[in-house]
Amino acid sequence: MIRSDALDVPDVDLSFSQTVPCSMAHRRALGEVFVADSTQVDRDEFVLALQIPRAHSLWGDRRIDCHDPFAMGEAARQATFVLVHRYLGIPREQPFTLRSFTLRVVDLTAFADDRRTPLEGLLRYRARNRTGLSTGVGVLTLRGELFLAGRLAMEVVAEVVGMSPDDYEVMRAFQRARQPDSVPAAPAPTVPPALVGRYDERNVVIGAPTDGESGEVRCPLVLDEGHPSFFDHSYDHLPGPVAVEGLRQTAVLAATRAGALPHPVSVVTGCDVAFSTFGQLDHPLECVARVRGVTVDGAVDVAVAMYQFDEQLIDGTITLVSWPVVR
Repeated sequence: MIRSDALDVPDVDLSFSQTVPCSMAHRRALGEVFVADSTQVDRDEFVLALQIPRAHSLWGDRRIDCHDPFAMGEAARQATFVLVHRYLGIPREQPFTLRSFTLRVVDLTAFADDRRTPLEGLLRYRARNRTGLSTGVGVLTLRGELFLAGRLAMEVVAEVVGMSPDDYEVMRAFQRARQPDSVPAAPAPTVPPALVGRYDERNVVIGAPTDGESGEVRCPLVLDEGHPSFFDHSYDHLPGPVAVEGLRQTAVLAATRAGALPHPVSVVTGCDVAFSTFGQLDHPLECVARVRGVTVDGAVDVAVAMYQFDEQLIDGTITLVSWPVVR
């Protein structure tokens, strides 16, 4: 990561008056597009204007006067798509996917909700190995800094892997053929929203927890393919955002059950996840979380993973800090 104290706010003239085209952000609904504008300032440097609607049914569902950094994480994910299509010339039909994604909150006060204005800011991305996607070889790495209200608020790193459409179909067919026989996922009730810091039960994506070995908490991932945000459009595999949200909610349960968090109302200040393979929507998925430790300032580090067919799909760490319940 670049040293935070060496960064200046990007000097660009971008607008928040409209969004980029839905297809460029890989979304179907206008209200699900969080990238407003963008510009290229150097060969490998790009700046994007991001905004989260105040009334968003998912990202507005919180019990604190602090915007969810995961909301800007989703905006940064969409920004990777805009960048590769608009500036790197990758066509919409060419498959590519995130191999890993990291975010680190630098200034949590920058996420304060004034209840008057939407969460918006500028994301500066610097690209490395920009030819990797077009050639189908190598990994495009994007390192970014998010500025809110003129302050560096968060740093992100995204690794993007591309392939040809034919290679993608061959890979997906191979993965489906390797699936062992199993019972398709049955509908399961979710945990009460308050246990994961939510109000709306539609935004809860995990079922009842069970205790595993060494303090692990295990929860089934409960998918609602009618959810307006997580399933904004149809998928042939598990979408990354709902998978990571399942890991976050399981991490909150693990931290509260272990006594590391005094209550479920918390904020994510760090997330580092790596995706090894695609998850299937029609078979059971399991989220696993275990508290690794608590820092001197009270941040809780939780190891997280997701499994299907006894194979690990996602591995990572989520960092949580507690927050006073204010609404």
